[in-house]
Parts: sequence; structure tokens; C-alpha cells
Amino acid sequence: MTDIAPAPLRIALGSSLPEPDESIARMITSGRSSLAFFLGDEACRYRLLAASINWDRILIAYRDCTPLGYAAFKHHWRGPFSPGAGPFLREFGRLRGAARYLLFALTEGREWYYGFYLYGLHVIKHARHQGIASALLSATFDQAGRAGYDRVELEVQVKNQRARRLYEHLGFIRVRTTPLNWLGRFLPFPSVINMRRTLKSLQ
Repeated sequence: MTDIAPAPLRIALGSSLPEPDESIARMITSGRSSLAFFLGDEACRYRLLAASINWDRILIAYRDCTPLGYAAFKHHWRGPFSPGAGPFLREFGRLRGAARYLLFALTEGREWYYGFYLYGLHVIKHARHQGIASALLSATFDQAGRAGYDRVELEVQVKNQRARRLYEHLGFIRVRTTPLNWLGRFLPFPSVINMRRTLKSLQ
């Protein structure tokens, strides 16, 4: 019996797709789980963010027609989401919605400290350990180079050992550890490590 080789992996920029479907939007908005204490569960995050996805800041990994993961990034003052206050006010009411939108804006603004920032990376569970995350990161490096950047930066939670090993394997180095960032003095934000990957080594 002959083994059938798996279909080749394809990485596509979200803005190049004819019309991304709801399942892809749900996968992308399921991120930011560390902010669930004010963005809510996955269903709530979908309601808040799905209509404001910037598809030119999303890379999607496919095999055949099945989406297996994504990478999201920020640069030039544009990230993967641009929600106004409206969805937050509708979801939580005027006062609580305004407070939660302000928190979201603060977390988004803090990340503009970086030039080209890896906002999120996710591979669905049954497709892990197949090189998909590495392929998504390689495509992210290409996007950064095309945008005129010579490095990619990210933040990873201190406790996320699996992600840290992946990033280190792909050339990211630790820049600094933030044991308790300024937001974390008042709210349960996780401690993070800032990591950086220089792209000149690809030349």
C-alpha cells in the first residue's frame, strides 16, 4: 500500500483571499486569551473584533482548503484589529464598555513601541508539530522585509515554555523580561519576555 503524501502547505495573506469565511475570523479572534478578563471568552471576542479585522495584517496557513493556523502582525500604526468603541458599548453597556475599550486601546498602544511586531501566532491543535508555525514565521519575516524592517519583535508570556522554545529555535533572542509591566500593577496582565529576531541574518 502506497502512502499518500500530504497536500503542500500554502501561506496566504488574508487580503489576497476572495472572501475569508467566518471560521477563519473565529480562529483569528480567538487569540488574546490573556486579555479575556476584559475582552471576554472566545465568542465575546468574536463579537467585539470580527468586523474590524485588517486582513492585510494576517497570514493564514492552508492545506488543501483547510485553514490550519495564522500569524498576525503590526507595523506602520496598523495591526490586525481596528475596532471602534461601538462593539464594546453594545456588548457591555455604556460605562463598562467604555472602560473595556479604553483598556483595549491601552494594550494596543503599548505595543506600538515596537516597529514590526508579531501580534499573534496560532496553529490548531491537531496540526501542530508539522512545521506550520515555522512556515508562518518565515512568511512573517518576508512581510517585515518587504515593509522595510530589519527585525521582528514579539512578547511571549514567561510561563509559555513551548512558545519560547519555538521562537528561540527560529533565531529570536531575549531582549528583556518585564516581571510586572505598568498595567500589571493594577490588573492581572501576565509577565512577558520581549524577544527579537534580526532579519539581516537571512541575507
